[in-house]
Amino acid sequence: MQMKSLNSIMTLLISGYLSLDVSSTQAAIGVNEISFSSGTKLTMPNNLKPGCYGRNRTEEDCSPTTPLNLIYKGKAYSYDKLIEPWEGNFFIYFVKLGPNSYAKDLNGDGFKEIAIYPAVCGNSPKSLAYIYTVKRHKLLPYGTGVYFWESEIPVENIKQNPHFKPDI
Repeated sequence: MQMKSLNSIMTLLISGYLSLDVSSTQAAIGVNEISFSSGTKLTMPNNLKPGCYGRNRTEEDCSPTTPLNLIYKGKAYSYDKLIEPWEGNFFIYFVKLGPNSYAKDLNGDGFKEIAIYPAVCGNSPKSLAYIYTVKRHKLLPYGTGVYFWESEIPVENIKQNPHFKPDI
């Protein structure tokens, strides 16, 4: 009798896992776009070549490319240099700075900060998120914080340090 119950529980767990919508789960953890009420928008779409979705792909063919653009008053400003250390090796996302927010004024200066995270796949350790201030059409270094990709906990242990160096 216990074995039958265990099999039922395992079947339920496995079927629930297989039916999990990964895209909605990922949206809860990181996003590729942040819009501000002022009409300002940040975009950072991860792109893979179309062949990467097939069975005969090779790892060399499937490195993600990620442009980072700040749209301010209808004009696009490229900030690809900020994410260059991770380009081609990581999927890069905006992650939460607060329970319900991807943009938050951390120091009370009237400008919001955002966090950029190169997703560490595999064992998903806690690692650094890089925080920038959005000031009109500029992204200015703010500091770093600790982020754990496999949780929905916002960036923690934020340290203001505008001279940080991206870690890879």
